[in-house]
Amino acid sequence: MTVRSIYRFAVLFALSSSMIAPCVAASPTYRMWLDIQARTGTYEGTLSVLWRNPAPVELAEVFFRLYPNDATLFGSASLAVVAASVGESPVEPALFVDDTVLLVPLPTPVAPGEEVEIRLAFRGRAANSRDGFATSTEYGLLTRSRDVLTLIGFYPFLAPYTGEGWAIDPPALVGDPLFADTATYEVSILVEPGVAAIPVPDGSSLGADGRLQLTYSRQDLRDFSLAIVDSSRAPLERLADRIVLRSWFPASHAEAGRIALDRAAAAVDIYTTLFGPLPYPAIDIVEAPLQRAAGVECSGLFLVASANAAAPRDPFFDIIVSHEMAHQWFYALLGSDPTEEPWLDEALATYASNIFLALAVSEVTAQAERAAWATVYSRARQARPDLRVTSPVSEFPDSQTYASFVYSGGAFELDAIRRQVGDDAFFAALADYVAAHRGKIATGGDLCASFREACGGWVESALCGDGPSPMP
Repeated sequence: MTVRSIYRFAVLFALSSSMIAPCVAASPTYRMWLDIQARTGTYEGTLSVLWRNPAPVELAEVFFRLYPNDATLFGSASLAVVAASVGESPVEPALFVDDTVLLVPLPTPVAPGEEVEIRLAFRGRAANSRDGFATSTEYGLLTRSRDVLTLIGFYPFLAPYTGEGWAIDPPALVGDPLFADTATYEVSILVEPGVAAIPVPDGSSLGADGRLQLTYSRQDLRDFSLAIVDSSRAPLERLADRIVLRSWFPASHAEAGRIALDRAAAAVDIYTTLFGPLPYPAIDIVEAPLQRAAGVECSGLFLVASANAAAPRDPFFDIIVSHEMAHQWFYALLGSDPTEEPWLDEALATYASNIFLALAVSEVTAQAERAAWATVYSRARQARPDLRVTSPVSEFPDSQTYASFVYSGGAFELDAIRRQVGDDAFFAALADYVAAHRGKIATGGDLCASFREACGGWVESALCGDGPSPMP
């Protein structure tokens, strides 16, 4: 039995499978008001979600994820919902899965395709890392440091509803937590003067109390994430394929900011040619103190760890920037399940980064990275023959084992497919995969179907359930 079948509240049908219609595609709309106290790392807000039932049956509850309550990845950060209503009716939500899942009951069951408005009032607190991280496991996702307040996963996320039910798996010890449908966001923020909000807002005004009011209107976002820095941190800016790229690094790491912008622009050109265009008008690159991660991806924004920004001429810095940029396609544009199939976006982003290295840096550097994948993956398979690249995140005991299979092993297996089917079929398959699933949640089966169609036959790969690749 999988983690999902244990922890998801699946809908059970008495109907035969032939009588059940597919889930109705739906893109929610989030309307948020936020009051952020950047200096203390606290915030409060209200959220209105216009939600359409995507299931083929009536649903009597809706689930939200409260990611900051996962102490493993978010440390001492927290998120509490203090009031909830559906339409005009107040309701009493309930917490599950270590307070990371919120059940909102619906006063009246909602039919397939029917729409309701769910309103939540919430307050939260970022972890404090000004004097170093308090735990050894947190990433720095919702964290107040000396230089930046990162606000990732900070509000209630509507859980995706998949063919297996609500995606409310328990938090894992490793990997990425965020899993959401794309959505429209209308956001209004109050923040103290003297700071800069990233992304750059669509509108800005000064209120009577001297605080800044910022507004955002965005579509097709997998998440709405923010970073708040001192207004003295000015961005570098460049245009790449009609996308405004901004690099936000402190003066002490100005060279890293310039190199990051160069690498990001080159990556956008390469990935757009291979995978198709992005829907985002801008992408922001922000240096921030991170732990256990060299970079973190969000929709239209990604973080680069301060420790790595201190060595911008190290080849690994190129890998970080190009990897996180690849996540704008393989995470933000194409969603995938980080609990059941963590390899899907990470292996693709890792392999895309290697393509970037080969085309924009040097084939020698790219080849060295591919050789490193083979070594790391081979050792991992020998040490843990019970694990696979395609294992769910819950089966990986630690970060090193997870990275060895999911990143190195997944990229190695993709390279094996490329050598098997040839460049034309390989890149045609990736382009087809992206085009067919833009704005949706894709699966490993979808990717393998694109490979099989592109090469006109069977693909022998551990990724596609068609037998393991030979040991590297």
